[in-house]
Amino acid sequence: MVKEIVIYLEDLNFISIFLRVLMAVIFGGIIGYGREREKRPAGLRTHILVSVGATLAMITNIYLHKIYNGETDLSRLGAQVISGIGFLGAGTIIVTGKNKVRGLTTAAGLWTCAGIGLSIGIGFYSGAAITTILVLVIYRFMGRVDEIAYEHSRVLDIYIEFESRRSIAPFISVLKQNNYKIVQMELNKSKKNKEELVNATLVLEVPEKTKHGIVIDLLREIPGIEYVEEI
Repeated sequence: MVKEIVIYLEDLNFISIFLRVLMAVIFGGIIGYGREREKRPAGLRTHILVSVGATLAMITNIYLHKIYNGETDLSRLGAQVISGIGFLGAGTIIVTGKNKVRGLTTAAGLWTCAGIGLSIGIGFYSGAAITTILVLVIYRFMGRVDEIAYEHSRVLDIYIEFESRRSIAPFISVLKQNNYKIVQMELNKSKKNKEELVNATLVLEVPEKTKHGIVIDLLREIPGIEYVEEI
């Protein structure tokens, strides 16, 4: 009996189509709800629509494959979804004025959500369910792991605003005194009320086991530094 139900749901019929689209709504909604609570660019509706759209694309692909007696490519529409979702994901990625990249996790989540939709559409229910659970675990717990790893990293990405170009020399001197190494530095100059403003984004390498907070506090005490932020 169970085997017959499984075979029936793996076939393309009204019940299986309804079930697949419903699962796409539920699974996409589960992922999107968490992102909505965190006020991310792509939330509940976006993830649901991506999941449902991918599911429909795969169902349509199966339908075309059947009515044309296998003469169509069964993976064609699915492949287009995988590549096409990149454009949607790119819209969630932004680079702030401090050269900080935001939205990469959201973009990756949308791409994964599309993959879940494709799995549901082809009838690979277990794969879609397992992936959805793992995505929730990653969103829930891996963020904290990232923070811990980043805090213990020897490399910092820093944004700094100087009073003027003359403030750069004392800044570099303090770095050398504390064995901080500049891996990469980009200076930008602008003017405001005829005053020259200088800001920089840099990658800084510090000695092992140096806490990032201590580095930022030290830099803030340097004369001529108006603003410091780890990005």
